[in-house]
Amino acid sequence: MKYLIASSLLLISVGAFAQANTIVADSLMSHVRFLSSDALKGRETDSEGNAAAAAYILQRFEDYGLMPAGKEGYRQPFQFYSRFPKKTYKATNLLAMVRGTEAPDSVIVISAHYDHVGERGGEVYNGADDNASGVGALLELARYFKANPAPYSLLFAAWDAEEVGLRGANHFVDEPTVPLEQIILNINMDMIGRNAKEQIYICGAGHYPKLRAPLDRIAKDATIQVGFGHESPTPTRSDDWTYASDHGEFHKKNIPFLYFGVEDHEDYHQPTDDADRIMPVFYTAVAEVIRKAILHFARP
Repeated sequence: MKYLIASSLLLISVGAFAQANTIVADSLMSHVRFLSSDALKGRETDSEGNAAAAAYILQRFEDYGLMPAGKEGYRQPFQFYSRFPKKTYKATNLLAMVRGTEAPDSVIVISAHYDHVGERGGEVYNGADDNASGVGALLELARYFKANPAPYSLLFAAWDAEEVGLRGANHFVDEPTVPLEQIILNINMDMIGRNAKEQIYICGAGHYPKLRAPLDRIAKDATIQVGFGHESPTPTRSDDWTYASDHGEFHKKNIPFLYFGVEDHEDYHQPTDDADRIMPVFYTAVAEVIRKAILHFARP
């Protein structure tokens, strides 16, 4: 009996160690399934479904033992007026920190927006890829780096109100909860869960060329295709991703960024963007590429 108990404890210990040191595909998909379920009704900003998504993310931050980094605990509430539709929205960014082990005043912001477009014409737009996939990776990376802190501090940011004009990221850079001069990089994830060609794009190294060489090395070892581009001045205006998601607000402040995303697919902003269309093997491989990028950039 003592041997069996000892063996069981060893297996639990090994299993916990393995989870702490890897990206767990089941965890990624569990996050996506909840966040893109019909019950959340598309997570539109200032809705009950959006609040439920926020509560889920907050619970994960607490479960993982992350340090609050918002204005009110993990929360950074804000309001804004939108002309289309004419409405004053109440919104909330969710911010958590893993303090750096060597240079904690150097901060990398790792981000993804958790809102989506809600319901239209009686149909729920669940937004599994856009952007439950980014939030799932954010949470799994937060869990990993809490267990394996980097030399630099990592601020995990789940933005609200991206779909109505990048409002969450805009509010953060205008009223930052850490000094902007301490932020050395934004790594933003928006639509990273599926691609028929198994290709993820990284945008940002064209603007900040010093970021490119380590990414090339990471891409070489990846099990998926890693492309670069979709940034000015090479692409056409419609194909330039520089301001396509929340990273654009950091770029406006001259803070370097890397944006990870797939090219649009047929379910983009459609009610068919559901969890069963996420590609788990591809999705996990993308999260692993991002993990390796953070490991490289979050050190002196």
